[in-house]
Amino acid sequence: MKHLEEMAKGMEKIKRRHGVVVLDEAERALERLKAANPAQYETFIRDHETKPGSPGEGVSPDQG
Repeated sequence: MKHLEEMAKGMEKIKRRHGVVVLDEAERALERLKAANPAQYETFIRDHETKPGSPGEGVSPDQG
């Protein structure tokens, strides 16, 4: 049973690490969009800030 618990802990560490990587990649993509097409960046941000269930609405991304 201890081995299973260790495996579960390891899996959670991997999931957290991958989550950080995904967020970093998303931030870089938004920065590239902002540099390449500021108007489209503003539209994207505005649209995603006003959608129900967006992180700005107090709901975590995995819930919305």
